[in-house]
Amino acid sequence: MIDLSIIKPVYNASALIERTLDSVFKQTTKYKFEVLCIDDGSTDNSVGLIEQFSKAHDNGCIRVLRQQNAGPSVARNNGVEHAESRYVTFIDADDYWEDGYIEESVSFLDAHLECVAVAVGCKNISSLGGDVSYNPIWLSEDLVKEPYVIRDFFAEWACDCFVGTCSTTIRREVALQSGGMRTDLRVSEDYEYWNYISTFGKWGLIPKMLYISDGGDVTWSQGWLNKMKCRWANAPALSVWECRIVSTFEMEMPDSYKMVQGRVSRNLTYCQLLDGRLTLSRSEALKYGEYFIKDPIGRLMNLAKYTPFTWWMLAKFLQYREYHRR
Repeated sequence: MIDLSIIKPVYNASALIERTLDSVFKQTTKYKFEVLCIDDGSTDNSVGLIEQFSKAHDNGCIRVLRQQNAGPSVARNNGVEHAESRYVTFIDADDYWEDGYIEESVSFLDAHLECVAVAVGCKNISSLGGDVSYNPIWLSEDLVKEPYVIRDFFAEWACDCFVGTCSTTIRREVALQSGGMRTDLRVSEDYEYWNYISTFGKWGLIPKMLYISDGGDVTWSQGWLNKMKCRWANAPALSVWECRIVSTFEMEMPDSYKMVQGRVSRNLTYCQLLDGRLTLSRSEALKYGEYFIKDPIGRLMNLAKYTPFTWWMLAKFLQYREYHRR
């Protein structure tokens, strides 16, 4: 029996994919795993590098599945469908794990049957200036905490945004039952999925930095602005984003979920502003602004939302800021 299926969407990922695979196969673990590389229509030599890696390591647990280019959500869902394990996890081709990711994630879920998923801590290294951030943010304070079961996922996620795409391990039957990531969302689809999965059961958190995200330089070199323009253009209204989640509420909406609405709406509103959709973005800010996270952009939105002119000025400022990043 395979314990863990590691699902890796691959699209023109030749620059860093060998490093990612190294981080998987250097894991110290007693658990049996497989790696499913879902080629999303790559035009470079990504698949060739994967096959060379597999041969060089004399390892038969790497499988390559091919699909026409459809995006990472479709690739991840495809991987879940073909997995042959008890648990599934995702890792992107430009990120990597520290040793202990597999052992600690699988051990936690084996020991906590009430949990449907568990996340580990993440260290993010930005391509713009090399800035470092942490998920959860309190990991930067070197606080020693034991793994734990989260009491209120909505409240904790809205506060710390602690779940990363490559930091999460899910029971495969729950991943299948959920229907997977929504393929109609092209921005914040991961946020939607984590919050939706929380309606199936408890989450756990392992407060160790076992996942490193630093692939931004590759994203930048491959056309960061064009990629972001596509994301901005596809940012929906919050009511569209959250429809699957709110359908699970039997009675009234939990108070802590309003914090989720605020964090996600702030992100979607930002994208809508950059895309020039001023009417929609302002109406979203007027409706959900009181719950926005209190970062500088969230504060600016709440100051500017009361008149169309100040909202237009904010849009012009943010557009200039994004188009002149270096």
